[in-house]
Amino acid sequence: MASGGDELKLLGMWASPFAVRVRLALSFKGLRYEYIEEDLSNKSDLLLSSNPVHKKVPVLIHNGKPVCESQIIVEYIDEVFRGKGLSLIPADPYERARARFWAAFMDDKLLASWVQAARGKTVEEKMELLKPTFAAVETLEAAFRECSKGRPFFGGDNVGYLDVMVGALVAWVHAAEARHGLKLFDASRSPLLNAWVDRFSKLDETKALLPDIRKLVEYANMREAQAAARMAGGRDELKLLGTWTSPFVIKVKLALSFKGLSYENVEEEDLYYNKSELLLKSNTVQKKVPVLLHSGKPICESQLIVQYIDEAFRTEAPSLLPVEPSERAMARFWATYIDDKLFASTFRAGRAKTGEEQAEALKETFAAVETLAATFKECSKGKPFFGGENVGYLDIVLGGLIPLVYVGKARCGIKLFDDTRSPLSEAWVERFGALDATKAILPEVDKLIEYSKAKQARAAAMSAAASN
Repeated sequence: MASGGDELKLLGMWASPFAVRVRLALSFKGLRYEYIEEDLSNKSDLLLSSNPVHKKVPVLIHNGKPVCESQIIVEYIDEVFRGKGLSLIPADPYERARARFWAAFMDDKLLASWVQAARGKTVEEKMELLKPTFAAVETLEAAFRECSKGRPFFGGDNVGYLDVMVGALVAWVHAAEARHGLKLFDASRSPLLNAWVDRFSKLDETKALLPDIRKLVEYANMREAQAAARMAGGRDELKLLGTWTSPFVIKVKLALSFKGLSYENVEEEDLYYNKSELLLKSNTVQKKVPVLLHSGKPICESQLIVQYIDEAFRTEAPSLLPVEPSERAMARFWATYIDDKLFASTFRAGRAKTGEEQAEALKETFAAVETLAATFKECSKGKPFFGGENVGYLDIVLGGLIPLVYVGKARCGIKLFDDTRSPLSEAWVERFGALDATKAILPEVDKLIEYSKAKQARAAAMSAAASN
């Protein structure tokens, strides 16, 4: 707790220099707070709801109100708790503007190029990519001379805003030296910054917060090994065998879209008379789409594929399946219900030969719609999606049916979801359909209507030919 009943929570990750910045600011301001460590491969609902735009750490929650982005958070802390500890931001407006300028330079030039260099595949490539980093270091050396005016810190005699901004990198500077013998700041190229690193590292507030160098080295080695393993695994080559009209294929495409994964789409031209050899070989049991090929290995059945995507690419984007086992089991139960009850009865209604057959099938469909509306209320807990604040597994499974909803309405006047029978579901369809990741995948309704009419005409012609 901060003073005066101010509740402070910080969502962070121990190795993140951006989270370390905020912790340093809180420490130099003498503020108490609750620290919540985030697993970035399985982001918490609190993080996702607190930073719905970037879904990243750090996030400071002050009396229930979230503040995001490390530079903004540090400024916020200094302004709100002005009478506490050190004043980090300069009081003079011009000096304050200069401090913000150099903080932005730090992130946009020095840090960005350093991260890019770390991703180089060879020593030669890394050294080439480091050239703009070292140029930025020289510029920052001059900035330190100008800001410090011969005193120990960017802030003068005391730690200031820029000390906190740059200081969060100190542990990673030492880790880079330990891993590659690379000195970002050294006595020849940047003697002032080199001395500043040593000085800043010895402060009690700094020593209490900077990550352990050995742990950082291990973490960096692990991340590098994971990246190498993924590269060795065929760059996670993904191929999807499907057809553009299939709601089951659309489910898989939606999952790939929301996970941010690239893949090769292999369109099956004729599922009735001329299935490809690749499809027949990849799904020898049912010989149906969709089939996902991951580095040559086939996975079949849309629900199984979506679950596989979420598990195999756990660190990519938010998780689709719930983390808690009972909620995960419940999501799988309702996904099966959508396919076996809602989709099956809708499909029968579309193929019915008589009005009575269609009415009976639609009766089952609308009963399933009402049940699903109650399920949405239970799963969403008043939030926009089945998955809560973010799209989840059930949103993907039901989302595959949205094109059928529009086609049924356009061709037959049947509204699967409406604002009287299922207002929550109707609103969900609009909300889910408006998402960029959805719009990129869902087929055009006019094209689907044309396809549906052509398919119906062909079936009628074949039926007439068979009866003659």
